[in-house]
Amino acid sequence: MQRWIVRMAEIQLKSRPVRRHMRVALERQLKAQAQLRGVELSLQPWHGLLLAHAPADTEPEAATDAFRHTFGIVAVDPAEQVEANPESVADALEKRGFPEVEGSTFAIRCRRHGPKGEWGSQQFASELGAAVQKRAPHLGVNLSEPDWEVRVALMPDYASLLGERIVGPGGLPTGVQGNVSARLVDERDLLASWMVMRRGCRIILDEGADPTLQSQLIVWDAALADEKLALKLNSGPGPGHAGSLWGRVGSDLDGFEAENDRNVPVARLEPLAGWSEEQLSELKHQFGIA
Repeated sequence: MQRWIVRMAEIQLKSRPVRRHMRVALERQLKAQAQLRGVELSLQPWHGLLLAHAPADTEPEAATDAFRHTFGIVAVDPAEQVEANPESVADALEKRGFPEVEGSTFAIRCRRHGPKGEWGSQQFASELGAAVQKRAPHLGVNLSEPDWEVRVALMPDYASLLGERIVGPGGLPTGVQGNVSARLVDERDLLASWMVMRRGCRIILDEGADPTLQSQLIVWDAALADEKLALKLNSGPGPGHAGSLWGRVGSDLDGFEAENDRNVPVARLEPLAGWSEEQLSELKHQFGIA
């Protein structure tokens, strides 16, 4: 079985009921994103983290792509579960292979999660460092700038050796701030749509949306790719608001006129107003089209 530790973004700063609402939306969105990529992902909320599991034959690249394209995630760590014992972790590291260059340095980064078990993080890191040096005496310790960094997540009943971190897009889970329409006819519309998606909005595209631009946006929301998933993922900022359209996003909304059958008019969202070309270039790089 493959495992990951998913770290949520600003969801953790919300009140308990809002936090739960957003976490559930994130779980649904992440599972749908993984499903589109052929990954059967299961999730378990645990002490402010999401523990993700997938079958052993899962393509790691497919799961990584789902994590990288799901708003609300700040980082994901591939995790190899081992016994919560420094000697066992050192054995697992030896199987992976120690750096062979004479004079190489290492550092143990250990962080405890959940209730305290047998070990504290500092004590575990110290014992693990000694166990590593016993197996690889050519390695030195450098806590500031090591050549090799060992990251360990210490749980009450086991330890997790963490792999290379997958950086997520951050923001809020898609849909928790309701639905916003977009015409999507040029690159600026695409970037503006992406920005409000990152703030928790789900984009509802006009029928005349550019197919090429639409394909670039689809990877960020499973609801844009599959009608059945769109119904399943339909959400909003609270009870009674699911599916409600409250805004219009674009780079230029001067000619937009909304049909107003409510007391509150449809909001106009122009997040790129006043942006310089340099700032737009940085945003393109963040989006992945630079």
